[in-house]
Amino acid sequence: MYKKLTLIVIGIVAAVLSAATDLDAITREKFAMKTPNDTGSYSPKLPYSAVIGNTFGQSTNGYGWILSTTRKVQTNLDPTTGTMVGSIYRKYDTVTGSGTIGGMTGNWGASFQGYAQTVYNTSIYSTNPDLKPGGRYPYANEFINGYFFATFNDMDLGPVGAGISTTSQPMFTVADATLGYELAMWSEPKRIEATEGGAVIPAAWTGEGDVVYDPVTGYYYWTVTFGETLNNTDLAINSIAVGKSLDPANPDSWVWTDYHELRFDATDDTVGSTNIGDFHIAYCKDIQGYGTGKGIAVSMMQDVNDFVTVDGTDVAQNWKLSYMYTTNWGLDESTGDLKSNWIKPGEDMLFQLEGKDIFDWYGEQILDLDSIGIDSLTNEIIWDTLGVVTMNDIFIQTSLSAVATENNNVHVMLRVWPASLDNPGSYYTMTDSGFRGGWYHLKGTITDTGVTWGKAKYVASFIDNDIGEHEYKYYNSNNMSIGYAGTIDGGNEVIYMSWLDKPASRATLATQTNPLFDTDNVYNDDAYFVTSSNGGLYWDIASTKDVESGDPANPIWKMYFGTNLTKTGNLHEQGWSVAQHGSMNGSTITVYGAHQYYDPATPTVDPIDDYACYLQNLKVWKITGTVNPSGIEAEEVSMVKDFRLLQNYPNPFNPSTEIRFALANDSNVKLSVFNTKGELVANLKNGAMAKGSHAVTFDASALNSGVYFYKLDVNGMSETRKMVLTK
Repeated sequence: MYKKLTLIVIGIVAAVLSAATDLDAITREKFAMKTPNDTGSYSPKLPYSAVIGNTFGQSTNGYGWILSTTRKVQTNLDPTTGTMVGSIYRKYDTVTGSGTIGGMTGNWGASFQGYAQTVYNTSIYSTNPDLKPGGRYPYANEFINGYFFATFNDMDLGPVGAGISTTSQPMFTVADATLGYELAMWSEPKRIEATEGGAVIPAAWTGEGDVVYDPVTGYYYWTVTFGETLNNTDLAINSIAVGKSLDPANPDSWVWTDYHELRFDATDDTVGSTNIGDFHIAYCKDIQGYGTGKGIAVSMMQDVNDFVTVDGTDVAQNWKLSYMYTTNWGLDESTGDLKSNWIKPGEDMLFQLEGKDIFDWYGEQILDLDSIGIDSLTNEIIWDTLGVVTMNDIFIQTSLSAVATENNNVHVMLRVWPASLDNPGSYYTMTDSGFRGGWYHLKGTITDTGVTWGKAKYVASFIDNDIGEHEYKYYNSNNMSIGYAGTIDGGNEVIYMSWLDKPASRATLATQTNPLFDTDNVYNDDAYFVTSSNGGLYWDIASTKDVESGDPANPIWKMYFGTNLTKTGNLHEQGWSVAQHGSMNGSTITVYGAHQYYDPATPTVDPIDDYACYLQNLKVWKITGTVNPSGIEAEEVSMVKDFRLLQNYPNPFNPSTEIRFALANDSNVKLSVFNTKGELVANLKNGAMAKGSHAVTFDASALNSGVYFYKLDVNGMSETRKMVLTK
């Protein structure tokens, strides 16, 4: 289930720096002190580019393309058939009402060379079979060995003229392109139903899934997930079925599990999940689709245990990154029955990750801001002129993107803001150490006994984050994709991330003057792209922006941006996604992306009263560039911090507090305290100290109330934190 969430805007007050402040020196110190989650993880600008392919589909209504969860393009890398790109899409014949499902395979460069055909144009499950299907949300699951796997849902539109959807069927289809894209043949679409008992996921909506090939047995395994939300949009039910086949293009060869085994029902808040988002399935496999048997299904979820006590009141935590996993293809027939073997902690439950375990800025603070944000529930400004806001609850957008590799590594793309249990329902863009709102990468490894996770790495900032302007609407908030392009430099995994964003200067359209136009549905976006040549440890960032923080100790914060690929400012893009896997030729990466757009110059209805009145155009982009083989500049390699500085405790304090830090080696240490003017007020340590954990007490009895900064210098590197004295 998706919920419309309100983004929080934090004002950043620019401060006039003291004349005695050496800005360049502090900037260098800031770079040096950063954790591996920040500045030291970026390499210089790289020349990524995107060549647009021609339009491959048009319709007068494109709702089926809106969600990025509907991956619309996939790449086949079969050594026999060669590289092919395929897409499944929805084409409408009227502004509203029924439509068809189309599919195509071919090659895209500056133009398209291939074969397109209608896949589904008459509903076999409708109460009126003469109606065209109300097909929605086509999803390109995978493209392996010349077989292209796709899902969609078929709405029953009811009696002629009613236009009311009462049921929706979970559908699958497979294209056989093993003889080349020009000879591709799509199978008859068929409903996904349990082989034993015939159970069918009801009210199927926004389906997706993933397919993997077992080269030992020759089986293809397919895990699909659909939300049961057609007539239940305020509730959250997600159901999953697992299938397998030796003859994938024959729809009758597929056998499927009963979805009741993997049904997550958030409508009963007394047990299990209480809110759950769409699942993303990722089998561990190489770029050809050959797998290891392991896989993961990730989602955002709240459950009955996600409550903590704050000031005597039970507060619901934000949605958590949640998952289940499999070590044996997701399917088990050892008992003679067809059963799923996805591992989870209990009925209607998933494994969950706590924010403190995956975000290294958990517990950082925002201090002394007049306005700290907006309450998403009441839409009222939160004022706090003296208090301390602790980032102890992470807000991750409910949409995710995930891919897994033949090394059994999982890569998850997240859109994240800091949040606080002190102000439930509020979200922030930064902490006292810099910007934190943005796109993140999280890596995990699937073993026979579970999944081990690293720390989430900050990859890129939101456009105009520094001025409080963010593109965050329900329909295009989830336009983000992650993929895998193979290995480089002796086995390093090349992964890439892409998303839509836009500057505030193009947030509205000067050309659109019709007052009936729904401005919430105005799309004017650019597609951004980044790569990592070492599994997400370092990322190639195209540009940075310096922003004054108002913090005398750390006056400059950095914003990071990927390569802007599309730059189509006069169009309205949505539904952007990239293929799950790309390819490497030496250090050159090739990835295909696709999106829907509409052009204000091509309205189909006059007068215009909605964005659906524009002709919907569907396009493919071929993205190429040189991956930095080293992943990072040589001079930055040495920027490895061998100490850790913790937040003082208590904070706020009166009159004393404890400052704790840890040293990886015997080191020369200097611990100092400054006021907001940058003036030194105390030297707490200055000399050699042994490796290990240390605690130093700071007595501020002689000082006035206010904000102070404590700075730890270790072997030429430094880190600074804030603290508050209240008397």
